[in-house]
Amino acid sequence: MASTQPDEDDTAPTNEEAQVGAGPRARIRRHPERAVPERTDEILRAGRVAHVGFAVEGQPFVIPLMYLYEDCIIYLHGAPASRTLQQLRSGTPVCIEVTLMDGLVASRDAKSHSMNYRSAIVFGTATPITGLEEKRAMFERLIQRNFPGRTAGIDYLPAREGDLRAVEVVAVKIEDYNAKTRSGPPLGTHDAEEDGPGSRFVVPLPGIDA
Repeated sequence: MASTQPDEDDTAPTNEEAQVGAGPRARIRRHPERAVPERTDEILRAGRVAHVGFAVEGQPFVIPLMYLYEDCIIYLHGAPASRTLQQLRSGTPVCIEVTLMDGLVASRDAKSHSMNYRSAIVFGTATPITGLEEKRAMFERLIQRNFPGRTAGIDYLPAREGDLRAVEVVAVKIEDYNAKTRSGPPLGTHDAEEDGPGSRFVVPLPGIDA
C-alpha cells in the first residue's frame, strides 16, 4: 500500500530510501520496512472487497467491488451501464487496493494509536470477458470462493444466458504490485514502560479473511 494511517514514526524516507515492489507505481514511501511484496498473492486471495480506483477527465473515483483473484488476474463485474465498468472496458488504467484489518492498536501516546493490517495494491488495465461460458465459469468460481460447497443446479439455479449477457465482466491483469503489513503491539514512546501513563492494548479483529 502506497500510504497508511499516521503511526508512531513521523519521519518519511526519501525517494531513494523508499522500498519498491514489482514496479515504480507501487513504491512504498512511508514505513518501507513493512513492505512485503511477496505476500501480495496471499492477501489478494484472502480479500473479499476490492477498492477500484480510476480517473475520468482528471476526476478520481474509488468504487468497492466484489472480486475474484486467480493467477495474477483480478476479475470484476457489474452492470454494463456502470460508469466503472464502462471506463475499465475502455482500457483506462486502474489501481486496485485490498485491505484486511487484523486489530486496533491503542497506545499510551495519542500519535501512536494505529491498526494492524495486511494490504495489497496493484496496477493494470482491464480486458472485457465476452464469452458466455467463460463468464459462467468465472461466476461459479466466485460463488465457490464466497460460499464453498454450493453447487449450480443443486443449491441454486444456474445463470441463464440472459443473465450472463446482462452483466459486464472484465479481467485486470496485474502489471505492478506491492503489499504492506503492520502487526504487533503499540510502539509509542511510553508503551514499553510497565508503569507508564495511560494504557496500551490491542483489540483483535478476527474475521473470515484469515
